[in-house]
Amino acid sequence: MRDHVLLVLPTSWEPNRQAFLTQLGVSEGGLGEQLFGKVYNALFVHSTEMRREFERYYAVEYGSPENYARIVHGLELDDEELAHDQIFLVTWLPQIVDGDYEENQLDTVLACIEELERANNEAKT
Repeated sequence: MRDHVLLVLPTSWEPNRQAFLTQLGVSEGGLGEQLFGKVYNALFVHSTEMRREFERYYAVEYGSPENYARIVHGLELDDEELAHDQIFLVTWLPQIVDGDYEENQLDTVLACIEELERANNEAKT
């Protein structure tokens, strides 16, 4: 049985811990790095990169990433999500970004990733 997916994070930005922490304004060696370093790990290290998993193990069986996402993970991904180079399936979130807690920083983190994605896209053009 698969873990329940809490967050689908499509991105074409190649995850980079230092760029992530810098964009958030987090200094090295402090409490912020400890807290948001765990967030980075949850989103990009301990998550499943669905496209890579599909291509490596399931392409023949399911035929397309959309079928794989729907059948195996119960997810309906739209064309915009599927257009990204990577689709991270996050199954756990540290408390600082967990929506069950007040004043969580999930929106801040997602805005950070969106800005990194935008900068990545501009650099490609």
